Amino acid sequence: MRVLIIGGMHGNEPLGVEIVKCLQQQPIKNVDAVLANEPAIAQDCRFVGVDLNRSFPGSSASKEYEQRRADELLKLCGTYDVVLDFHNTHCPGNDCGFVGETANQRLYDISAWLGLKRIIVADYDCINKYAPNCLSVEISLDSSRMSIESWLKRISEFASLKALPQAIDVEKFRFVYRMTIEDRDNLKLSDKNLRAFEPIGERLATAMGVYSPAYPIFVADAYTPYNYGGLLNKLN
Repeated sequence: MRVLIIGGMHGNEPLGVEIVKCLQQQPIKNVDAVLANEPAIAQDCRFVGVDLNRSFPGSSASKEYEQRRADELLKLCGTYDVVLDFHNTHCPGNDCGFVGETANQRLYDISAWLGLKRIIVADYDCINKYAPNCLSVEISLDSSRMSIESWLKRISEFASLKALPQAIDVEKFRFVYRMTIEDRDNLKLSDKNLRAFEPIGERLATAMGVYSPAYPIFVADAYTPYNYGGLLNKLN
């Protein structure tokens, strides 16, 4: 099994960047590693022109760097069996995996094996939508899983697996709504004590036009100050 590790899809999220740098210095058999957005990493910012993870499927003819890079990354992903794309959030309790609508069962099994039993289906324009073999790993900055050493060990174990156990006891969600700054102000969301994966009230969900129960993620994330967070509906 050939595995690709992506870090720095957002240039100021540290976990993936550090994992990739370690793998480039000390390679693991059957594992390759790439920094997604090196200009943004160099400037310690989320992106340079446009958000790379909102630029897929990309375009090789674009004048925008991130659009060209998205095209390159998508083609690269297609040459691997599995892609693990690492991200961070400031929001506590937000550890989870992201997959696309067309992801096969293996990605759910991998996410569970990695200890991420909350799995979110994203159908907006991100790498997961267009790379069905890509699992994005989202880790809160204050999580016990913010450990380079433990992830390198886990990646090494994963790459040498002969068989993968089927996922059990996983919670599947769908991303359904981005909470805006206007929502925050109009609905006084800052006063609601919203917490990742803890359901909000039915009235509040209805006010934002989503089914209840709805579950917030990325609440007041400093990486995305232009949004207040996201909302999920459970799939199982």
